[in-house]
Amino acid sequence: MSQLGLLTTSLSETSSSPSSSVQLHTIQKSGLLDLKECIISGLLSTPKSMPSLLLWDNQGLRNFDAWTDAPAYYPKRCEWEILKNYRDEIACQIPTKSAIIELGCGNLSKTAWLLEGMARQQRHVLYYALDVSDEALHANLGDLQKQFAKSQHIHISGLKGTYDDCAEWLANSPDLPVSTVTLLWLGNSVANMAQEDASALMMKFEAACAKMGVDCNFLISADGCSTEERILKAYDPLHEPSRKFLFHGLHHANRLLGQEIFKEDEWDAIPSLNQEQNELRFSYAPKKDIRIHLDGLEIEVKRGEPVYYFMSGKWNDLQISAIGRRAGLTTGKVWKDTNNEYGYYLLQSGIKPRASI
Repeated sequence: MSQLGLLTTSLSETSSSPSSSVQLHTIQKSGLLDLKECIISGLLSTPKSMPSLLLWDNQGLRNFDAWTDAPAYYPKRCEWEILKNYRDEIACQIPTKSAIIELGCGNLSKTAWLLEGMARQQRHVLYYALDVSDEALHANLGDLQKQFAKSQHIHISGLKGTYDDCAEWLANSPDLPVSTVTLLWLGNSVANMAQEDASALMMKFEAACAKMGVDCNFLISADGCSTEERILKAYDPLHEPSRKFLFHGLHHANRLLGQEIFKEDEWDAIPSLNQEQNELRFSYAPKKDIRIHLDGLEIEVKRGEPVYYFMSGKWNDLQISAIGRRAGLTTGKVWKDTNNEYGYYLLQSGIKPRASI
């Protein structure tokens, strides 16, 4: 058995779930967000907001998968075009004897495609999917583990915890027999947070890798479309299947609060495209004045008052490069679709800056 295989076996003996073939390591130390409390505090704040995590429970993930299959949803097609054209070239950039940690465990079809390319090149890789949900990890890693069960090069595991838990785990992990840790951030997920927050998170992971004495890379995919009509058609809050995803936050909030406070037909989901920052922001807004009674509090939301809840950045090359640079990372290889709307970016530590991108 390889050194990577020995390490995986050792870790799974101490931390994997005994009830599943999926090797699941619980690294969770930080407490999870109390979404109910976040809903209340967000509605009491100025301006009002609701947590975007309301969109991403298991039902929300199913809604998202259905949405991405819609003809108007261009990002999925663009991303798959890049993977089909450049998979082997992208795989070549992952050093052998690497650890890959995917930030979030949704549909792993793109991940499987990339890992297959690495397996064909006989690159020894420890792959970890990070998520706070046991259910998501077991459900989505099961098929992936079956696909690579006989592989001598790809080892599949799950990490249960938050981003912060993962950074701490890396910084204090056993001596991994790897020279590089690559954080995988696909599906434009990086752009669901503010640019400064993305940089701060990258910096945290880079510091953890530095403590380990290994290089830290990020392989991220990002939507850089600048055509307003195309964007708004893809993110249409009035028609299915995008509407079901975009309004799911209200239904999830009702479930957490134990009562139907937010009636879908009384609210709009309003997109706002900031063309200076290249960011699409969504807010819920009531169609009439609404009074909400929660835990002895009365919260008033005026007709048309925005309650911010979701963002999808459409960041260009310069913005992606700046996000990485603030974290001490340099833009290496970049792969684009034929329309130059979508990109895969390799952000690296320990390399000389490129003259341009």
